[in-house]
Amino acid sequence: MRYTRHVSAGMIVFHRADGDCRFLLVLSRLTRRPLWEFPKGGVDEGETLIQTATRELQEETGITPDHLSIVPGFQRTEDYRFSSGEGPERTIIHKRVTYFLAESDTMTVTVSPHEISQHAWLSLADAVRKLKYKERRQLLQDAAAFAGCAAAPSA
Repeated sequence: MRYTRHVSAGMIVFHRADGDCRFLLVLSRLTRRPLWEFPKGGVDEGETLIQTATRELQEETGITPDHLSIVPGFQRTEDYRFSSGEGPERTIIHKRVTYFLAESDTMTVTVSPHEISQHAWLSLADAVRKLKYKERRQLLQDAAAFAGCAAAPSA
């Protein structure tokens, strides 16, 4: 069995209309099982984490930096492990993802068909329910509180 580390960055995106916040989740095609998550991806050589998060958001959803306002002061890191491959080719991957928070002035999304099968703009409560992992639910609730969006029930 082999071990490796991946460093990624992602963006928690919300859109505010009439005092209501909607959060963007994407359904990844790149996971073994369908998984709703935040747009994210690997850091390219020479990129900062915020550059990666912004690039990945654009690649996966078509939302460009000119439609975003990065919320200063919000940066959270998630660490987890998963395996890839079978038998002697099996690799345990330690992944560290740094998330940033941004407000989008658009809800227009054009998904990358290779990476994303669906997207949804959801209320905080609905987005919390869609996220499978407790840590991501808490991350979303922290982001919502930081952005001044209404609190959801505890994860």
